[in-house]
Amino acid sequence: MFITPEARREIEALTAFRPAPSTWGILIGHKRGFRFIVEKVFPATSGRALPDERLVAELDHIWPGRVIGLFAVRPGAAFCGAVLGPFLYGRLILSLELSGRKFSMRPSVVEFERKFFLAPVAFAPAGKAETHE
Repeated sequence: MFITPEARREIEALTAFRPAPSTWGILIGHKRGFRFIVEKVFPATSGRALPDERLVAELDHIWPGRVIGLFAVRPGAAFCGAVLGPFLYGRLILSLELSGRKFSMRPSVVEFERKFFLAPVAFAPAGKAETHE
């Protein structure tokens, strides 16, 4: 996974608002081989509305072929359960942990083997630093 400098700044700007846990949004970008390239971060809403098949289809219509996944700030059990389904299979899920002005990112992909689960994904060499100050 690689996050462009602009998308990294968008995540940093998001942290300035000190979003509530389970605030989430979409990741815009593309895939190159097995690597996700995140180009834009678009905040959606707080944890009250969860992503579902209809919403993801609507977003795919707005950004055809460019919605590569979702992000969530300290995702709760409800969010994690909502993303484990066929409509997000193979897409990136980026968990953000915020602490003051620092943030860490934990990327994973929705996979399936008898049941849906989140499989960890590594950062590309240029995006290895998981903590930003």
